[in-house]
Amino acid sequence: MKTKIATNLVAAALVFCPHWPASAQTLQSHPINITGGSNILVTGVNDSGELVVNFTDSAATSHCLLISGATYTRIVDPNEVGTGSGKGTSCWGINNSGEIVGSYSTAVFGNGFTYVSGVYTDVIVPGATAGTTSYGLNNAGDIVGSFADNVGQHGFLYNVTSATYDTLNVPGAIATLAVGINDSNTITFEWVNSSFVFSGAILRNRHYAILNVPGMSQSKARGINVDDWIDFNAQDTSGVWHGFLYKDGTFTQFDVANAANTYSFGINSAGVLVGGYNPTSAPTTEIGFQGHIE
Repeated sequence: MKTKIATNLVAAALVFCPHWPASAQTLQSHPINITGGSNILVTGVNDSGELVVNFTDSAATSHCLLISGATYTRIVDPNEVGTGSGKGTSCWGINNSGEIVGSYSTAVFGNGFTYVSGVYTDVIVPGATAGTTSYGLNNAGDIVGSFADNVGQHGFLYNVTSATYDTLNVPGAIATLAVGINDSNTITFEWVNSSFVFSGAILRNRHYAILNVPGMSQSKARGINVDDWIDFNAQDTSGVWHGFLYKDGTFTQFDVANAANTYSFGINSAGVLVGGYNPTSAPTTEIGFQGHIE
């Protein structure tokens, strides 16, 4: 990939004024389990219903599966190095062409990648000194994610047409992760302030807007679909995590039935939501889910 850093995305921070979240709704969902796997999280779903799922094995090594109907395909970047915690290959997003983005471990940090029809291509931000992670992509193949350098952690946008990278920093953030992007190039973020609290934000038409779930202690904006519906994960003042769907200016809370925590992550154009949850009967266990709000 021929790349260059562009740092021309400087914009004022705006604050959205969303409606108070609607009453909690139970997600109509089914669990996603991987035999022999732990820490299961469904991170992406496309309009064909294909899923990308992360899990760890008994050695805590990270693995990724593409689930397409009854077919399970292992996604293993050939350059991954090491086993154990923090090592392996993880997938974070999938578009309607079946292109997958993710990250893999190197000897020290990690690199981002794309996977298309069996071909793996590195995604490495020029100037990154402590790793690159690809988190999301749109149907054109534009990619967002995060990277670390000697200054800190930043978001990035990779424009597939120009083969260039833009560095993205939410104003006021000490760390920025760009997580989702739709076909209108609206980008979602989770970012950390100087008090180490997570907040959400979006970037639209070169302007940042802070967007948090009202009444929650922490918010993370994650997947976004073609209609600008955004999948949020937010923590309440009791420390419990919930999913929220942001649609037409309103937040609607959703939780997997009988879950101690719900960790939402992705959404497709039909409003299908994916993520993971801790069952109340086994709160240290994480199981993936796929579902929708009726």
